Amino acid sequence: MQRIYNIKYFKTMELQVADSLKIIQSVINQRKQKYEENGFFLIFWSVLIMLAGTVQFAMLIANYYPKQSGWVWGVVMPLGFVVNLIIKYKEKKVATQKNYADWLDWIWAVAGINAIFAFLVPFSPFGKFQIAILVIYLPFAFVALAMALQMKMKLWIATSLVALLLIYAAIFVPFSYEIYLPLVCVVLAALLFLVPGIQFHNEYKKRSNVC
Repeated sequence: MQRIYNIKYFKTMELQVADSLKIIQSVINQRKQKYEENGFFLIFWSVLIMLAGTVQFAMLIANYYPKQSGWVWGVVMPLGFVVNLIIKYKEKKVATQKNYADWLDWIWAVAGINAIFAFLVPFSPFGKFQIAILVIYLPFAFVALAMALQMKMKLWIATSLVALLLIYAAIFVPFSYEIYLPLVCVVLAALLFLVPGIQFHNEYKKRSNVC
């Protein structure tokens, strides 16, 4: 009797573990599906950041209103935020059953709000552009790494880790090389947003063709 009980117990445990794995895999698949569909937003924000960083660098290197070059971010980012809100609003009106909101969505939102306030750092009396990069991109890098680990995306894990190293390295950039920091933002945008965005978009296209 004891042996039969043990066999039943282990079978029950195996079923529970299998069900748990199925639930976890289902959550991962849902999250992947959402970000495959929203790969556009990762690409959209990466292009905006890369554009702003490139324009600011060009203004600095050409000595064209260098003190005002930081306002490029103050124009491009709010415009992107407005466009993002409009597209999200239209998606919500069209959406019916697709709702995969989770705690990581809220962390993305918090990181975004943090970035908005962090844009004020270079204009503060104690602020430096290196500190702005640290405050703005560090939360995004950790969120991206958390997403990549949960979805087991090796490429995104690698680019997130490289981005983290680059963010910390930017703190030690000598004053004479600060002019190149906008290009650091361009590289970070490519690592954290553009590369995974393209990967999500390609996976979505493949799945759509299969379906």
